[in-house]
Amino acid sequence: QSRYDESSIEKIQELIIDAGGNEIANQIKEIVKRKELCNWLAYQLVRKAANQLISKNTDYLGYTTAKWFLLTKLGFDPLIILTRERAMLYIKSNDIIYNTPYRTIQGEQYVCLNYHDYGYASTQDPDELIIKSAHASCNNFTFKINQLPLLEADNFVCQDLSFEYGNQTEHIKVKVSSSVKNYFTNYPVTDYYNQFNIPLSIETKESLVNALKEKIRGMSTKDGVEYVMYFTRYAFLFEKDSDFFGREKRLSPEETLLYGKSDCEDRSALFYALIKEIYNLPMVVLSYPDHVTVAVKLEKPIGKPIMYDNELYTICEPTPQKEDLRLGEQLPDTQKKSYEVAFSYKPQKMNQFFKT
Repeated sequence: QSRYDESSIEKIQELIIDAGGNEIANQIKEIVKRKELCNWLAYQLVRKAANQLISKNTDYLGYTTAKWFLLTKLGFDPLIILTRERAMLYIKSNDIIYNTPYRTIQGEQYVCLNYHDYGYASTQDPDELIIKSAHASCNNFTFKINQLPLLEADNFVCQDLSFEYGNQTEHIKVKVSSSVKNYFTNYPVTDYYNQFNIPLSIETKESLVNALKEKIRGMSTKDGVEYVMYFTRYAFLFEKDSDFFGREKRLSPEETLLYGKSDCEDRSALFYALIKEIYNLPMVVLSYPDHVTVAVKLEKPIGKPIMYDNELYTICEPTPQKEDLRLGEQLPDTQKKSYEVAFSYKPQKMNQFFKT
């Protein structure tokens, strides 16, 4: 018989309240409001606070219950699903999440938050028990990240990224902080819209965008876009997620800078973020069966453009291929494959810094 049962949860909840759980929840609320933290970053505070209340390494059920308790106090609707061997924490969310267990309960979707603690291995147990708080809110948790916390300038180091362009070696210096990785350690695989729109930290964005702007100053928009394309293609080593991480993991644009190895989804996200920041041009993200790339709307389309919403978009391949593709070029094999537009971006106003 499992030690995981409903009476255990009730006893642990009493201990959490006695240990100041309500006060800790109020402190987290104040920090979240003051720093304008998104739900995912608020959850990182919950994890730390829960571990201080009940150590994860010594009492996993207690730690999971502490997270469940604090998330409820923050206005979310979490569940604990108990089996003979596991205490799975779920939260009500309408987001599209991949490679992560989810449940539909009374017409609502609940996404698992601690799947990684079990080595991403799934098991089925018909004797599960669902624990839901009577005080749970109807608020949905979202995995969308709209901004990163401000980091101390001392946390950043200068990184020199090099790549070949125009028969010479180009160098781009960018400020990065490895602490950003911590925010995404267990971040799930989200849809492309959420992944591509995770912002860069302020220090990293300013250093990288300014360095690129300096390089492409005086270039036409077409040549500048191609320069950024070559940067995202050749400034990093290519490696599949399954080989590098042992599983599917979609990197944020800043993580692509930090890890040094990435695949097509990650480079496309970085390219999209940079073109949006520098030129703010319309774009479409193209999802093939085994590839992801980006097409940009230029004043005059180049190569074999993509038609979307009665407008022509030029393919900009940000990932290394068997051939050195220029702007508007694709491999013949890719051209024959069908694709879906994962999402499109249409700016309200174009940037005025560059002329087409």
